[in-house]
Amino acid sequence: MIISSVFGVLFLIFLILGLTPAPFYMHYALGTDPNKSEEIFVPEYIVMLGGGSMPSEDNLMRLYYTAEYANYYRVPVIILHPEDSISQTRMAEELIMKGINADSILFFTEGTNTRAQILSLKNEYSQLTSDNLLIITSPEHLTRTVKCFNKLDFTNVRGEAAFAAVINFNLSLEDQDLLGSRYIPKVNNTNIRYTFWNYLKLEITCYREYFALIYYKLKGWI
Repeated sequence: MIISSVFGVLFLIFLILGLTPAPFYMHYALGTDPNKSEEIFVPEYIVMLGGGSMPSEDNLMRLYYTAEYANYYRVPVIILHPEDSISQTRMAEELIMKGINADSILFFTEGTNTRAQILSLKNEYSQLTSDNLLIITSPEHLTRTVKCFNKLDFTNVRGEAAFAAVINFNLSLEDQDLLGSRYIPKVNNTNIRYTFWNYLKLEITCYREYFALIYYKLKGWI
């Protein structure tokens, strides 16, 4: 009974937070580079953490940012991604299509989680620990990823989260005659139709990452 009550209260809190901007700021905070500074930083490598299958939303967003920065700074790309020939081929094709030279793309496939991937990278290419690395990953993973690099003695690391751009058009249904049943009222408020549900999904994403941060901290990985 007590456990059910606790979960009920937590669920109610989650619902209430979904009606506020809190999930947005939680997600934004996770996607803020913990090494951010005003100093000019010129990367020598762009390091992208792979995000699962290809094509997928996560990987395509990360590849977009990776290509933008690699083209701007004219530096090689290192992609940390578990061994998967299909995804690797498609990721390489995506970067090449965006103007990246095939010879400047290096895949590193050791390890299946963030800690293992970075540790393997250090063991294989220890010289990278002193190079300027720009890390590209999804917003919710950025803080943990950069801290993992720092913990493993990578001294010149900055992070860039692959945030999606916000849309800028009116989603309201006001003054639109969409027909359908006249007995069911229209939901004109986009805060209910979109924002609330998007914020609930963001909450789940953030809470999952908070648990990962706690686990990594207890393990001494960050």
